[in-house]
Amino acid sequence: MSFVAFCEFFLREFWWLIIPLILGKIFFDLFGAQKKKKKKQKETVKDWVVLEVKANKDILQTPKAMEQALSGFHSIKEGRISLEVIGKRKEIHFLIRTPKKYKELVESQLYAQYPELEIKEVDDYFSFLPSHLPDKNFDLWGTTMAFARDNAFPIRTYSYFEAPKEEKRVDTLASLIEATSNLRQKELLALQIIISPLTKEEQKKRKKEAKQTVKIVLGEAETEPDFMDWLIAFLKNIVVALAVAPVWPGKKGEKTTIALSTSLEGKEVVKEVEAKMAQLAFRTTIRVLYVAPRNVYNESVIIPLLAYFKQFDTENLNAFKVNKESSTELKAFLFSQRKLKLKKSDFYQTARTREESSSPLVLDLEELATIYHPPVRKVKGPTLSRALSRKSEPPANLPVE
Repeated sequence: MSFVAFCEFFLREFWWLIIPLILGKIFFDLFGAQKKKKKKQKETVKDWVVLEVKANKDILQTPKAMEQALSGFHSIKEGRISLEVIGKRKEIHFLIRTPKKYKELVESQLYAQYPELEIKEVDDYFSFLPSHLPDKNFDLWGTTMAFARDNAFPIRTYSYFEAPKEEKRVDTLASLIEATSNLRQKELLALQIIISPLTKEEQKKRKKEAKQTVKIVLGEAETEPDFMDWLIAFLKNIVVALAVAPVWPGKKGEKTTIALSTSLEGKEVVKEVEAKMAQLAFRTTIRVLYVAPRNVYNESVIIPLLAYFKQFDTENLNAFKVNKESSTELKAFLFSQRKLKLKKSDFYQTARTREESSSPLVLDLEELATIYHPPVRKVKGPTLSRALSRKSEPPANLPVE
């Protein structure tokens, strides 16, 4: 029997094997969608507030202080917190969007570390924009950020940029503030860092994946055949059954060592991975949005903001990259303009509601504090909005009626 004849025989006699696969795929898709729906309903928060955080000119604290504040944010149980940097009207603003019930928590954690801050509730900047974009007057560009490697590998953090002397200390926010200096009057540039604490299940999964990553780095990783390995082997064996003896992925419990070829300093990488695993972490979505009137729309404005993330990249650990799947850029042969408009519209709505990405990053306290913190005194810029006065507590012996 020829190979072609055997394939025809197999399709004629065993076509029904495709049905369980299709039904199984449908079942798992429906199960996953229902699970996501229940999770979303549980996390639904109706009342939100947007807080503007203004740093005093005399602020001296390093991002270590923000790391301590973020540890308090890890206690939230509902919704998520969005740490935001907004460039508009030739000014840059630091905002925090939080469920209203956590407003006092956010304020107390920040004041505890930064007594010089001025925090006030403001309107959401999206309230000044159309409810749906793009339209005939405005256009937009957006993307989310992804990691070049898996979540276990850390990025370069603020400790790398610190120096004993203040005048030699580098604040990573300087390039971000500079990126907004050339914005025109009606242009808006937004950086959203949406965080929510990892659940216990996610934390267990994170540690398990990190252990596997460590083994891979050290060349000690092992894998055990799973259901898909057996299914693929089964289908292959049926196709070549008349010519070749069946080959199976291994007996139950049998493991296969993964060969590793890498020039990385294994022990140093493992040390960094384990240090990240020891910290509290957040499920994180980093989103970049640019909105402008069509007559001034210029996507090159995005380039300095994307360059901001380059300073956190390392060759032997992790790096940020643009997530092309979530980007508003689109290449299509049919109905390209229509598809692009729909993709931009969907992206804009997720930015308005601060939805999490379908594939979020995992960042620990130190990594988040590196990316987002009140700028120190050394950082200057005409676009930076600061508090002009310093607030302090009234004296304890102040007479009251």
